[in-house]
Amino acid sequence: MKTPIYKWSGNYWGFIYNGKFFDKDSNYKGWIDDNNQVWDKNGKYLGELIQENYILRNTNKMEPMPRIAKMEPLTPIAPLPRIDRIGKIEKIGWVDVLEKLK
Repeated sequence: MKTPIYKWSGNYWGFIYNGKFFDKDSNYKGWIDDNNQVWDKNGKYLGELIQENYILRNTNKMEPMPRIAKMEPLTPIAPLPRIDRIGKIEKIGWVDVLEKLK
């Protein structure tokens, strides 16, 4: 099953599939570990998976050390585009990683 990922502002951004995350065009962007920490495809820490559908980083915490990059998975078929959601109220001390991720 593909889990949709949204920006905190409510815009649909991409999806998670088999522990990997992709933008809405099925471009591989990284993976999610067993602790819901999110890493980019090069092993750089991005943030945490929050409320199943958002990736935020707590700016008050030290970032973990980078990880060894994982092998890029096969490109999955993108799910049908999702409807944007209503944005959420800003969380103090947290930033939306997806606002700057290309």
